[in-house]
Amino acid sequence: MQRVDYLIDYILKENPEIKVNKQPESPQEKFNLYRSLCNIRKARPISDEYIHVENKYLQDILKNKKCIHYEDIKTINQEYPTNNVKNGDKISLYQGDITTIEIDAIVNAANSQGLGCFIPCHNCIDNQINTYAGVSLRLECNEYMKKIDYNLPTGEAFITRGYNLPASYVIHTVGPAISDMVHEKQKEELSNCYKNCLAKAQEKRIRSIAFCSISTGVFRFPKDLASQIAIKTVDSYLEENYEHFDKIVFNVYSNGDKDIYERLFQKS
Repeated sequence: MQRVDYLIDYILKENPEIKVNKQPESPQEKFNLYRSLCNIRKARPISDEYIHVENKYLQDILKNKKCIHYEDIKTINQEYPTNNVKNGDKISLYQGDITTIEIDAIVNAANSQGLGCFIPCHNCIDNQINTYAGVSLRLECNEYMKKIDYNLPTGEAFITRGYNLPASYVIHTVGPAISDMVHEKQKEELSNCYKNCLAKAQEKRIRSIAFCSISTGVFRFPKDLASQIAIKTVDSYLEENYEHFDKIVFNVYSNGDKDIYERLFQKS
């Protein structure tokens, strides 16, 4: 039996109320079903055999991805020699999938429950990270979140292992959600996300970290303003903690997001 067949069968057997109308046939269809089942699975104990098989399956998927090592990502000073960033020798911009960066830690834009996205195959960064890390990530998050009554305050952060990701660790933080206009408190909360992630990294002696664009997705923080806050906060943090980090990466996915950062780096 293929590994993915075993994984699907296991989760369906522990959740007999779930009915699959059409049996998947292609590898992609099977992966989508496996992913959906993991997305909706609650953080409850699972067998060592399942974890072993899932680890093998996800590691095989990772081998077929095109990953990049953080040392191969050029710094701001290398890419944009006339930039206005004080610590441009340690800050980088990378456009691509954050789950393919070989780095000490990546940052996850989590929700206040801290257990990952439960929407099947949702395209948010929280879902992507939990999917490719494996169910072990949700289980570890659960161990931390139950200590704080499943309520991670906005701007705070906690750290877990990366499991089947090429990153060794994941730092989870909750950004502010915007309903109308952006208030000063929400600007401060977003800045705290970056500060607290860097502080957690420093405590763990993590020297390289990749940030996603916190709060700019379903939380609707304006991208231009969020990027300004991200750059200013990280650059300022490095002013006092320069020797503790080798590289800090701003990870973006779309061309539009990349354009915003490029413009801000070169803005006088």
